[in-house]
Amino acid sequence: MIYNELGKSGVKLSALGFGSMRWQSEEECRQIIQRGMDLGMNYIDTSTGYVGGRSEQWSGRAVKGRREQIYFSSKSNYGSAPGASAVRRNIEESLRKTGLDDFDFYQIWGLSSEGVLQSALARGGMVEGVRRAQAEGLIKYGLGFTFHGDARTFMAAVDSGEFLCATVSYNLGKRRQEELLDYAAAHGVGTIIMNPLGGGTLARTRDPSMDFLREGDRGPWYGALRFLLANRSITTALLGFSCLEEVDQDLQSLEGTEALDDAYRRDLAAKMAAARAAGMFMPEDFCTGCGYCRECPNGVNPTKLMQAMRDYGIYGAGDSLAGWLRLKYLGQSPEDELAKCIECGWCEEQCPQHLHIIEEIRRAREAL
Repeated sequence: MIYNELGKSGVKLSALGFGSMRWQSEEECRQIIQRGMDLGMNYIDTSTGYVGGRSEQWSGRAVKGRREQIYFSSKSNYGSAPGASAVRRNIEESLRKTGLDDFDFYQIWGLSSEGVLQSALARGGMVEGVRRAQAEGLIKYGLGFTFHGDARTFMAAVDSGEFLCATVSYNLGKRRQEELLDYAAAHGVGTIIMNPLGGGTLARTRDPSMDFLREGDRGPWYGALRFLLANRSITTALLGFSCLEEVDQDLQSLEGTEALDDAYRRDLAAKMAAARAAGMFMPEDFCTGCGYCRECPNGVNPTKLMQAMRDYGIYGAGDSLAGWLRLKYLGQSPEDELAKCIECGWCEEQCPQHLHIIEEIRRAREAL
């Protein structure tokens, strides 16, 4: 395993860590975390809302008896806990769910604008609540933030001096935040990567123009992860393993990474650009399946539709969109499902990728 120091924290995290948004069952969660820890993985990121609220509980149980071998982080959404008292309650509830005595790190989710950042930093704000919990021993090392906003807000958060780390959506197919990773590293703030495989699209692609990411019998996940591992501004990348076998598989990407450099990264980026120019479908922004939009007040499941639309672009060449959607909604009527949408915009407000969900719903309706 390779370990990188997380900013100025003095903590060294494994170059690959556990994302915990996609556990399929508690037993699978336990097996994956235990196997990863056996191989040296030592960081797990979870949250109050992941896996229908079960992720914290499952992840906490999975590390039982090995707590000293793992750095554990959870988070709160700014919208649900905008003040010091509210975030303190969230921290206590999350500790209760996990069964842990403390967290190593705690993240603020949703610093999407300068106004929200300033509110979080203000007296009585979210940061104050986390600092109080830290002073009382509920959080060991400090505070981080997860980010889906603009560069100016990101740099202001880093410049505030309040944060040890920033969790950023970044991968070979989505390099928009690359300069921000360098900015954070230059200012002593650790960087944690979410969506390192683009919600799995970089791991599953069968497009021959992406074969440059393969090596031997290793799939495109291999090159996509090595692209990240070659970036010295990155502390760790969070992997949302879908099965136990992927743990050993993905950790193969660590082999020989000390020899990878900026020239290697530039070469992969150039090949990615050439594949896109040749017509390969890989947009920078697409549904990662986070599920934040799932609780639509009108009963639509935007996550299901957006994943179907994403996969149609990647795998559906030669198929009609209507036929593709009916296959994905097998046993359901996609027409009836999408007819529930009143275009209120709630789902787009929840989407961390800022996707145009309503446009995609209209496109699907028209095709059907």
